[in-house]
Formats: sequence, C-alpha cells, structure tokens
Amino acid sequence: MARGDVVSDIQSIAGAANLDFQPAAGVEVMITEVGSGNFTGTLPDKIPNVSVALYNGTLASFLRDNGSTQLWTKEMRIFINNTRYLRITNGSGSNQSLSYCGVQTK
Repeated sequence: MARGDVVSDIQSIAGAANLDFQPAAGVEVMITEVGSGNFTGTLPDKIPNVSVALYNGTLASFLRDNGSTQLWTKEMRIFINNTRYLRITNGSGSNQSLSYCGVQTK
C-alpha cells in the first residue's frame, strides 16, 4: 500500500471481543470512521455500540465510548502506527459487524 490509499475492514466480532488494527512497521494511518451493526440510544442520538481506543499491546486509552453521545458527535481523526494502534471493542453481548476506514498517511 502507498500513501493516500484507503484502509478499511469489516469483521464479525463476538460480544465483548476486540477488533485490532495494527499497521505494519513504518506505516502510519489516519482512521476517520468506525462503525458497527448494533447501536445504542434512540434517534437522533444513536451511536455505535463500541468503544474505540489507542492500544499498545498492554495499555488501552479509550477515545470514544459507547456510553457517551457527546464523544461520537466530534469529527474522528485518530492517527495510528505499529506501536500505538486501533482497538475497537464490541459493546454488545452478541456478535456484531465492526468496521473502520481511513487513509494511509505514511
């Protein structure tokens, strides 16, 4: 892949399990959207039933949480690399489709 290429994935993830995306060494990616097949809340404030975090293999720092509508209304630009990567946690008790998309920046 090259700079400017689209990066995306969609997978069926078990309840309370994680979808991790760790770019190859030397690659950097800007994540712009995260999605799920299950939402929490009511219209017009429905949000994906997932939590989004930066993860380093040991520590997770949550950036978006399925309990906070306010965090989901902000524009998403999460920069990740091989050391600090993306972790999406399924917030539901059953399988759901989780997805992300973004652009390779380096």
